[in-house]
Amino acid sequence: MNTARATRVGGFALLVAAVTVANASAQAVCAAPHSSPNLSRAGIGILPPGAGWFQFTGYHGRSSAFFGPDGESRPFLSDGRTTTSSLFVTAAGGAARGLEVWVQVPIHRIGFSDETGSLSRIGIGDPRLSARIGGEFFGLQGLPLSLRAGLKLPGSDFPVDPDVLPISEGQTDIEVVAEAGRVLAGSYPLHIVGWAGYRWRMRNDDRARKPGDERFGRIGVGGPLGSWRWDLAAEGLWGLAPEQQGFRIDGARRRLVQVLPTLGWGVGAAEVEITGRFSVSGRNLPSGPSVSAGFLIPWII
Repeated sequence: MNTARATRVGGFALLVAAVTVANASAQAVCAAPHSSPNLSRAGIGILPPGAGWFQFTGYHGRSSAFFGPDGESRPFLSDGRTTTSSLFVTAAGGAARGLEVWVQVPIHRIGFSDETGSLSRIGIGDPRLSARIGGEFFGLQGLPLSLRAGLKLPGSDFPVDPDVLPISEGQTDIEVVAEAGRVLAGSYPLHIVGWAGYRWRMRNDDRARKPGDERFGRIGVGGPLGSWRWDLAAEGLWGLAPEQQGFRIDGARRRLVQVLPTLGWGVGAAEVEITGRFSVSGRNLPSGPSVSAGFLIPWII
């Protein structure tokens, strides 16, 4: 394999990682809540029956560097660059007292370019479903804890052709998340939200590969700022070693720690949020910043 082709293949591997992070973000579990409501204090309370929201979120990330296996940030070879632009359509609704359901479909446009040329691809990403249960479901009013169970389905196959960009890893994920949140009463009502979870990543039998399972977590705090609202959070993602052809690849473990500032404001009954994402440390993942903007529309039956 020549140097240019090897560089491109390496860039594709990080694009897989970038798209995976974007997909994981979508459900408000690490690595990013860019497609769920930060400033509506996601994680505090369960939607009542007959109430819900739609959110349309645009996401864009670009990187010319990546965190290597040793955790050091370094540029791509041959002036390589990766880009991921996404649209997430998310809906949530209260199904019963203490029970909330979510569904989401993303559309991705991904690209890779270097001194040898460029490629891009547009397609539907991995759809996600989840259910969230709070204390009210068991008759425990006011309990600031909830449990979320989620399922990610493959939106497309994982390509083996280095001239076809991957939009999905082509396999199913199952995850469980424990969430806690509370609004601190007072003249300045801060909200504090945190969660921790585990993601089981199933095997892709067609490609004889299994991504490593992942642990993830988030802690955030926010409050009002005049007519605006703000949130500042930190998120972490820690992956186990993936397997290829039955062999563990310890050097391909992934890790990512990011800081996410968010600002939002109301537009009538709707809400607008803008979130930045800044990498603090990582391993085998792109290191560039990204930004997302979401428009949330509440509804009630």
